[in-house]
Amino acid sequence: MFILKGILRAESQEKILIYLMLRSTGYGKAIAEFYGISSNSVQKQLARLEEDGVLVSHLIGKLREYQLNPRYPFLSPLKELLKSALPAYPDSTIRNLTMTRTRPRAAGKPTIAIRPGDPLFQD
Repeated sequence: MFILKGILRAESQEKILIYLMLRSTGYGKAIAEFYGISSNSVQKQLARLEEDGVLVSHLIGKLREYQLNPRYPFLSPLKELLKSALPAYPDSTIRNLTMTRTRPRAAGKPTIAIRPGDPLFQD
């Protein structure tokens, strides 16, 4: 889904900017895996956006973490444009982007989701 076609160069740019706006930071492989797109195209667009001054990055060990550049002169209009494109995205995508995990999974924890109403759920 390419909502901002004509304004941005590529669909992957839009996805990267939406991801970073909602999650604050991210790295190339995580963004590519989230959207199910090529890691190579994401890396190319991250490099272009950083070269243009829209993003900044820093190394954490061997990983390069990206975020929106707080000194980018058009950051607030860019965020408004991205926010106006959000309603066109599926609710599940937005929910998954805004969901934050606070701690890692416990060792041996089952990977099935058990909710009230499921037969496996016990009070």
